[in-house]
Amino acid sequence: MAPSLRVARVDISGYRLPTAELAGLDDLHRELQTLIRRHLPDIAASVFALPVPCADGKTVDWYSDLPGQPTRLTDLPAARRAEMKAKLGERLDALRRLADALPTRVRGSESIAAVLRAATRYPDDSHVYVIGDEPVLTLWGFVLVEERKHGRSRGPALASASGPEPPVRRRVGWGWSVTVALILGAGLAGGGWLWLDRRETDSLAAELQAALDAACDGPDRLGALALRLDRLDPEREGYAELRERIAAEQARCAAAESLDRELIAADWDCVRLAEIRRGLGGSGGEPSASERDFGREPFAGIVARLDERVGVCETSTRAAAELELRLGNCAALAELGGGLGLPASEPASELAAEAPPDETPWRPVRERLAHELTRCAEADRLVAALDAALEADDGGCAAILKLDRESAGLEVGRAPLAAARERFDTELARCARAQSYRQKLVDAQMDCSALRTLDRELDAEDAEREPLRAIRGRLDEALGRCDTLEKLEEAVGEGLKQP
Repeated sequence: MAPSLRVARVDISGYRLPTAELAGLDDLHRELQTLIRRHLPDIAASVFALPVPCADGKTVDWYSDLPGQPTRLTDLPAARRAEMKAKLGERLDALRRLADALPTRVRGSESIAAVLRAATRYPDDSHVYVIGDEPVLTLWGFVLVEERKHGRSRGPALASASGPEPPVRRRVGWGWSVTVALILGAGLAGGGWLWLDRRETDSLAAELQAALDAACDGPDRLGALALRLDRLDPEREGYAELRERIAAEQARCAAAESLDRELIAADWDCVRLAEIRRGLGGSGGEPSASERDFGREPFAGIVARLDERVGVCETSTRAAAELELRLGNCAALAELGGGLGLPASEPASELAAEAPPDETPWRPVRERLAHELTRCAEADRLVAALDAALEADDGGCAAILKLDRESAGLEVGRAPLAAARERFDTELARCARAQSYRQKLVDAQMDCSALRTLDRELDAEDAEREPLRAIRGRLDEALGRCDTLEKLEEAVGEGLKQP
């Protein structure tokens, strides 16, 4: 990508150029970029801004390919300035080491190594900029030979904040393309570039390993590495193994991203989650590529999330089946409720404790169980109220009738409310019969025949309980009067028979 961000415009009056003419700066920058990017990561080459001479012949615009806004190093806070100065030192040290290594390994590379070493020097920190998190140099390789403000020479000894500037011939830029071509030819003739090829391969392999270690996270390192390979080898004649490994890792990352999207889309659809999990298996007993990658990120984390959700779905399904088996058994329901975080007096069941109850698949189980426990509580309340009413002196019929009205609308067709409803119906029927007997007793007055009929009906009842006991007592009194009256009538009849 061509540098497009203008970093600064600098007046170069009083500076000695690293080339014979201003026009040669572009060629010099291009040759240095090619050399550096061949042996070091691209970011190392970005430390040198691109010089573009202006039409006035005395100023140069400097451009960078880094994203962001440039800030002069001297304008940064002290801590940030120290951090960026240290990073700049690391970048320049790497370039100097490359310059030192070239002559010992590649025959005829002394000239370009000297130029690279000279380019790592700069006048002072006022010509250093920070873009994003990277330092960028302007006036790299320039030497201050005249103090413009006072009109006196400072000399080359003050040319760099990092050390003295070695002498550099002024006319070194007469033909950079020819110089580099000669170096390449000499190196190839002597076999020296084989070492550089190995260095390049080692650098690419290290970048690939860093991308593999990143586990598909962060910037697209694989794509950047593939582009670098295409730039180095546009004919695709070499690096076959590296290209194959990059393609395989890109495919693995794409598969992991697809799996993650599927998992997110499935949410808590247990049927869909089970389908995804089955789809990860291989065919014919052989593990799929995904299964072989389960131990590596990002597959490991995605599959762990999938397995966790499938496990929640399975345990919630078993809990729902167990709930069906416990319906009507309030003690068993209370035990299950304890495991799901609902009120319970019994220990939590082992099944209910297997999965977090707040997950979505558990919600219908919890809601159903809460409903059943509410019914159990209603049944307990009604039975307790019924027992209290039956202990009243009047037999509790008034209280039972009131409870009957209050319980209208409850589900009484199945346990446990069904048993309570059955008791209510029994007691309500008893109260209704008592009312009927009471009315018959009133209607009978002193009709002893009707009273004896009522007596026979009450013999079939449990007259020891109220309100039947009170009716029984009143009926016995009335029957006693009937007996007395009948005896009196007999006596009167016997008296009338005597002369």
